[in-house]
Formats: sequence, structure tokens, C-alpha cells
Amino acid sequence: MNIFTYLLENPDYILEKTFQHIYIFLISWSFAVITGIFSGIFITREKNKKIGRIILVIIGITQSVPSIAVIALFFLFMGIGFITAAFALFLYSLVPIVFNTASGLISVDGNVKEAALGMGMTKKDILFKIEIPMAMPSVFSGIRNSAVINIATATVAATIGAGGLGVIIFTGLSHFNASMIFAGAVPVSFLALSIDLILGFLEKKFTSEGLKISEEG
Repeated sequence: MNIFTYLLENPDYILEKTFQHIYIFLISWSFAVITGIFSGIFITREKNKKIGRIILVIIGITQSVPSIAVIALFFLFMGIGFITAAFALFLYSLVPIVFNTASGLISVDGNVKEAALGMGMTKKDILFKIEIPMAMPSVFSGIRNSAVINIATATVAATIGAGGLGVIIFTGLSHFNASMIFAGAVPVSFLALSIDLILGFLEKKFTSEGLKISEEG
């Protein structure tokens, strides 16, 4: 049996696992985007620098641990299922967003901020009208990296009963069935490529608009 035969004979099953995969991705990644951007802003504020360093170290440790180990660790404390996988993927997706958001905000020219203060802008105005728009390319880069990492890592969620395309891949591995492995791996690659292209399009749109806003401000 080749991959095309397997796909034609099991379309409903593959679609079911694909939608499970997308669901796990969207839930965990969406929370990572919101939390990551907020954290990146928080740790770059002058009054939060000390606690910010601690947050960066903790988040960095998460990225240094292999994904399977992160999921296995939460499995020990939270058991099997969707919530465990989503929480582990959330943490694993957080790192590039936090680091890139913080990096983008820190790289904003201090002279620009000083000039804005001199013109009477508040710190809040500077953050939303200058810093964030200018940091958008870096922020979006982190978001895109996070999305690709999440989709790929979500295959491991199958090992703790969370479903997704990893079920097909691991079943294929256990049966030495190359067609099943490819039937699971190809949709994962397609999803990763698709979300990267979509986010790439949004990045061009929002970063160009963001720069226009900062220039107008």
C-alpha cells in the first residue's frame, strides 16, 4: 500500500486527526501569542527589569528541554489528554514570542523615545504609537517561529492521548508502515507551510501599516 492508496481509503480518519491537530495548535498557540507579547512588553519596562531577567531565564529553560520531555513532565503531574498537551505546547511556543517581542522593543532607538517625551507624549503613547509599531517585524518573526514549532511539536501530543496527526505517524512507526507515517507527516508539513505563508502575508501588511502609524505619530 502506497501513501496515495492509504489517503484515498482513509479520508475521514485523516481529516479527523487533522482537525484535532489544528484545534490543539490554535488553542495552545493563541494563548502563547497573547501571553508572550504581554510578557515581552512587561519585562522591557524599566521598573520590571529585575523580575524580567528572571522570567527570561525561566522561559529559556523551557526551550532548552526537548519537547517530548516537556510533555512527559506535565503528563506526570496532570495526566493524559488534551489539556496536558495544550499546556505543554503553550509553554514550548512561548519562548520565541517573548524573546522577539522583548528584543524588538529594546532595539527601538532611545533618542526617538526621548524626542517623543519632549513632544509631550506619555509613556503609554510611546509604547503603543512608537515602540510596538517599530518592533512589529521582530514580534511577527517570533510569532511565525512559534507557530511552526507548535505545529511540528503537536505531533508528540499523540503520545499522551491528545490526538492529532501524530496518532497516524506513531501508529505507522509501530507497524513499520511507511504509508501511514507519510500520511501523517505530509499534512503536518502542509499545515506548517500554510500557517507560515498566512502569517508572512499578515506580517507584511501589519508591519508596513505599523511603520506608517509610527511615522504619523
